[in-house]
Amino acid sequence: MVSEFYATPARRLADGRFGLGPVENLEMELQRGNSRLIWGWKRDVGTASRAVYFGGDLEADGDEVVLSRWYLFYRHRSDAASITRIASQLAGSEELKPHLRSFRAKHAPGGQLDLRVELGVPDAADSDRVRRLQLRKPRRRFAEVVMPPVLPLARATDLFPVDIYVGSGLSYEAGLPTLCDMHLAFGVDNEACTQFAVGDEDMLPARLASNLGEAIGSFCAVHVGALKARPTPAMRAIAELKSAGLIGKIFTDNVDNMLTKVGVPFERTRGSGVFNEIYPAEFASGRLIVIGVAADRRSLVKQARAKGLEIVTVNPCEKVAPMVRHLDYIRPTDPFFQVTAQTFFVHAAELSLGGRIRAAA
Repeated sequence: MVSEFYATPARRLADGRFGLGPVENLEMELQRGNSRLIWGWKRDVGTASRAVYFGGDLEADGDEVVLSRWYLFYRHRSDAASITRIASQLAGSEELKPHLRSFRAKHAPGGQLDLRVELGVPDAADSDRVRRLQLRKPRRRFAEVVMPPVLPLARATDLFPVDIYVGSGLSYEAGLPTLCDMHLAFGVDNEACTQFAVGDEDMLPARLASNLGEAIGSFCAVHVGALKARPTPAMRAIAELKSAGLIGKIFTDNVDNMLTKVGVPFERTRGSGVFNEIYPAEFASGRLIVIGVAADRRSLVKQARAKGLEIVTVNPCEKVAPMVRHLDYIRPTDPFFQVTAQTFFVHAAELSLGGRIRAAA
């Protein structure tokens, strides 16, 4: 099952590039957007292991955004029968041959095969991240989270002034894919989203072999979507609360730079996004609202607690990828609002500032 976000495939251009469609005011949007793509995962299931990495650069070609350079690394170790079928799909694809950089399969312990494939052109940073990605140890499982009671929305205005930490739950309201969607794009999870995809459950090779343009389009969906998207009511509310002095610092886990469209300064905590780099945060308030952040960048929350900040979580608790460490930073005594970013921030701004937030034009 391919998400609705991936309906528009990339158009193959000369020299290994791909056209990703027109964008209004493209030069300006690229200047305030994020033109660097970095995605990467490594997952282990028993003795099987799967890693995928994608890096690239966006640029303008007239009014069309173009993936000017890209690199895909794929490595998969699993039972010999599954890897043989996957290798045959990839090796027999005419779609992939012009972009093939390396292709190698070798025997691994326990009757397994280890397949390694590279497409496109890496830069030095890509090569270093791929090297480090392959060294990652299997992820630990975490205990189930005990959720706090849900607070009524009327309590929201009691919290300000605050610092805020926003994740993909904010950008999703602008029509951008979530982390769960990107897991599906890169085949990290099986189609039912119940477990990591290894062996025959890995759908990515078939997509690459049959329609590389569709796959490339899905890999770029967040970045290109952000270039086209308009600010949401939640983002406008954040800007008004910031202007009124009710929001101090804004931290974000997102790669999309959407907050530049409402003119608010922010600090990105994600690092490369492939590894859980620690972002050394300095806070401006005694309370941190964490909204739409599910998974791995919890070190900022840990730093806030260590400095005595109260942690408030705002999250609708909708779909997440399987075995994601969802909300494991929350404690049973934390204030918790089970609502969307738009519901929370628009309500807070209307009550605190006495006006109505303008909908995105």
